[in-house]
Amino acid sequence: MRLKKPHINMDAGEGITGEYELYPFVNALNVACGGHYGDKRTIFETLNHAIPYEIELGAHPSYPDKENFGRVSLELSSEELAASIVDQIDCFARVVEDLGTTWTHIKPHGALYNDLAKNASLAEVFLNAIASYKEKTLYLQESSIIALKAEEHGFKVAHEYFIDRNYLAIDRLVPRSKENALISDPKQALDHLHSMADKKSLRLLDGFEVSIEPHTFCIHSDHQATPQIVAEITKAYGV
Repeated sequence: MRLKKPHINMDAGEGITGEYELYPFVNALNVACGGHYGDKRTIFETLNHAIPYEIELGAHPSYPDKENFGRVSLELSSEELAASIVDQIDCFARVVEDLGTTWTHIKPHGALYNDLAKNASLAEVFLNAIASYKEKTLYLQESSIIALKAEEHGFKVAHEYFIDRNYLAIDRLVPRSKENALISDPKQALDHLHSMADKKSLRLLDGFEVSIEPHTFCIHSDHQATPQIVAEITKAYGV
């Protein structure tokens, strides 16, 4: 008997060749909205390709840093960061409205995602900046500072885990600067997903396993092995 396919989200709208071909196999997209990549045009193109598949659509705001693809922590004032986040999400929301569709969630990107997980004051800045979008679900790391604060602020939180990344702790990914940060072997990625989704267990890099309450699982569109990983997941769980 085939297991129920877990909810899979994918970072999208980041200029990756072949990305659109993966849309039929995922449940949700996190669309770059100008911080680490993209602009109104790329948002429009991404959403236009996604809408026929009835995928859940979400904003993927970042530090305003296209040069480093949003993967470097920036020292910004609270006002500068808040203004950037508002600009990015408002831009995304306007395109969604222009296309006559709806959106469901917000997921921070890259270094901002990691910094929000451990920095309480930064989390407050981010949550205050998106206060007008409180009906949207936030994709966040379980047990992270921002996940706890988001619930205090009245947001719905979906615990997110990564199919193609290794973990040091429940709320800490192996840094991309390390050789073993990424999981590139499709069968290993499937085993990782199976453990998290079906066994509710996260295997850490040191071999320890911790119990988790996952809601959604991310695959990166810019990972070279993503098409093969998605194929392996589809073979195991179905479309």
